[in-house]
Amino acid sequence: MENGGRVFSISEIAVGGGVLGLCPLPQAADVAVLRDWQADVVLTLVEQAEAAELSPDLADALAAEGIAQRCYPIADFGVPVAGWSEISADLHGRLAKGGRIIVHCRGGCGRTGMIALRLMIELGEAPDAALARLRAVRPCAVETEAQRLWAST
Repeated sequence: MENGGRVFSISEIAVGGGVLGLCPLPQAADVAVLRDWQADVVLTLVEQAEAAELSPDLADALAAEGIAQRCYPIADFGVPVAGWSEISADLHGRLAKGGRIIVHCRGGCGRTGMIALRLMIELGEAPDAALARLRAVRPCAVETEAQRLWAST
């Protein structure tokens, strides 16, 4: 969809009985698109400084629409260092109930793809097949070898 002259799009992939929506960092003006997509939760992977600089009004806009947000900051081109099991359990539960989860980082590629791939593998997909299926809908998914390895372990 177009918002203020720029196009904001969501790449969808079915995972574990639900749907992941993969996208770049939404702006407050994009929250209507997330609402119309029927997002249950938005998983924000950018670090706090990135969010404050690039989309400072996102959290308030999501709250105004009643869309939950979970923050799991990961350094750009990096991998998670801790806390994945709690986030993973929450996402698994939501997907099992047919949930619709938006996953985003800054560009919607590396960190976003890594987390999507990890969920796909945790929910029973073979790593290579999962990556191929993921890249069929989001060609830029998973940017580094470290991200691919973390997702596959």
